[in-house]
Amino acid sequence: MQEDVRKDFLPLVSETWWFMTWLTRTFGILLLLAALLMIVGLPVVISGKRLLFVIVAIVYYPALAFGLYRFFLYQKRIRKRVVRKIEVDDQGIHYERADGTTDKILYSNLKKYSLSNEYDVSISPRHKTYILKVNDNGSVAEVDFNGMDAGHSTYIGNLKALRRRYIQGIVYFRPDLRINPLVYDVFYINPVDFTFDHKKFWISLAQTFTIMILFCLVLGSILFGLVKCLF
Repeated sequence: MQEDVRKDFLPLVSETWWFMTWLTRTFGILLLLAALLMIVGLPVVISGKRLLFVIVAIVYYPALAFGLYRFFLYQKRIRKRVVRKIEVDDQGIHYERADGTTDKILYSNLKKYSLSNEYDVSISPRHKTYILKVNDNGSVAEVDFNGMDAGHSTYIGNLKALRRRYIQGIVYFRPDLRINPLVYDVFYINPVDFTFDHKKFWISLAQTFTIMILFCLVLGSILFGLVKCLF
C-alpha cells in the first residue's frame, strides 16, 4: 500500500516568481537607502549648531562606518547559506544552499515524543509568524519554508504548496506521528485533501498590504520632514 503511495507522491520543486523577486529586491534597496539617509542625516537634525555637529560627527560617523562594515561582513557570511532550491519528495525535504551543501529533514528520521500530551509535529512562533516544528532524531528541528535562517536567492512562488506537500508526506509515510491540529489552521490547510483555503489567505494578505501601505506613508512623511530640515 505504501509503495503505491510513494509512486503517486511526485517530487515538488520550488518555483521562482520573478515578478515578486524583482519587486521585493527593489523595495528592499529603496528601504535600505531610505534608512541609510536617515542614519547619515541624524547628526544634522539633532545638532543645532555647527560646533555641536562637529563634536557629534567625530564620534558618530566612525561608529557608523564600523557598524556598516560589520553589517557587510554578516551579509557576506549569511549569503553562503541562502537557499537556492527546495525539493519535497517521498523521503522528506531537501534544501540546496548557495555554498553547494544540501540540508535534509527526512520522514524516516522523525521521532515520537515520549509524553502523551505532546504533539510530534507542531508549530512554533517566530518573527510574528509560525514555523513547522518536528523531532528530528531526538532534536527539535524547524522545517523552514520562509527563509528564516538565511533567506532565499529568489522569491519562491509555491512555498505554501511545498509546506502542504511536506505535511502530507508526514501523514502518508509517518502515520504514527501526532500532528497538532493548529498546524492545519495557521497554514490554511484542509486536513482531508491538503488543499489551500484561499479565502482565509486573501484576507490575511489584504491585512498585510494595508499595514505595508501605512508603513510607507509614515516613512515617507519622516523622509519628507528630514529633507526639509536638510535643505
